[in-house]
Amino acid sequence: MTTTEREIDIHPAATSMVVEAECGGLEVIERWADKWRALSKIALDDQPFYRPEWIGAHIRAFTPKARIFLLTVRSEGELLFVLPLLQEWATFDGVPLRVLRAPVNSHSQRFDAVRHAGPKGEAAVSEAWNYLRTRRDWHMLALPHAPEGGTLSALARVAGRGGAHVGEVTMEQNPYVPLPGDSAGLNKLPANARLRSKLRQIRRELAAQGADVKFTCVENADPAVLQRFYELEAAGWKGAEGSAISCNLDTRQFYDQIAAAGERFGYLRIYSLEVNGELLACHFGLCLNGRYYSPKIAYNEKFPQFAPGHLIVSEILQDCVNRQIPEYDITGVVDDWKSKWTAQSRTKLKYFIFRPGFPASLAYAIRFELRPWLKKLLRR
Repeated sequence: MTTTEREIDIHPAATSMVVEAECGGLEVIERWADKWRALSKIALDDQPFYRPEWIGAHIRAFTPKARIFLLTVRSEGELLFVLPLLQEWATFDGVPLRVLRAPVNSHSQRFDAVRHAGPKGEAAVSEAWNYLRTRRDWHMLALPHAPEGGTLSALARVAGRGGAHVGEVTMEQNPYVPLPGDSAGLNKLPANARLRSKLRQIRRELAAQGADVKFTCVENADPAVLQRFYELEAAGWKGAEGSAISCNLDTRQFYDQIAAAGERFGYLRIYSLEVNGELLACHFGLCLNGRYYSPKIAYNEKFPQFAPGHLIVSEILQDCVNRQIPEYDITGVVDDWKSKWTAQSRTKLKYFIFRPGFPASLAYAIRFELRPWLKKLLRR
């Protein structure tokens, strides 16, 4: 069993806040999960990807032996800030560094610290950095997949104003579809007029054929429903290239756990679309705080005449409008099919925050000063 170290630093001169770093195994996440989840409900931005069940599932599946560093800020017993990180040694541009990195990968979609939405939350970000800069057991914070303007953006600004070197790299755009308040507004979606026309034509043809069209939403982690989704995903190009969920045991474990957590906390949505008994498309979806997310989708490549990937999205958006959900967050990167639905997107960033000192300063200089200078020189 992993031994847990608890370190508390109090700043009575400046605030009444208590900053605590707790290090150990998964029991650290579990010990704080209920308070963390309660904070999420009143947080600046509550998304499933930032909650303890999501972080815990990621670590169990992909880094089960990792050493967790959980930073919290409280005031008078009230939790105001949570930042889960992993402690490890890594080489950054040839420089060995002690790194605190976000527990995130491509399956995690995005990552952010969780903070109280009010002024106390803003103050907690500053206190978190004031604490971190005093510790000597790290050189760099590696924080990819961070939403622009989120809590980690605020932490990077505070660190930069405090004299730390901060590197910021733009990752990708995440598209989203603002939804109308009633079904009539859906007549303008998708944004691409040709696709709108094509979907209307497909519906007319299905109706003329008397096709049995079945659209369902399952909100529990039914093993049979999940297996059906995994099989459909693996039957297409994702299975051929080995990127389908069922191609990797760790990835399958992650999504199984997310499905169970989504059922437990009420945000799992598995959508399916069938025509004449044939499964056309599925979404492994999540719905929380007025947003529908589709972290994983699958469609039947044997029926391109039905545009199954687009057809299920149109059904899901109708369901979202019926449930008064104002946004479809597509979660992945912008690509051709998503661009047919929306031109709206949000930016994800990768932050590198370097603690003052020789190793970290050298790494920063190589990556963010020397490299750009050499590239510019070569272009000349």
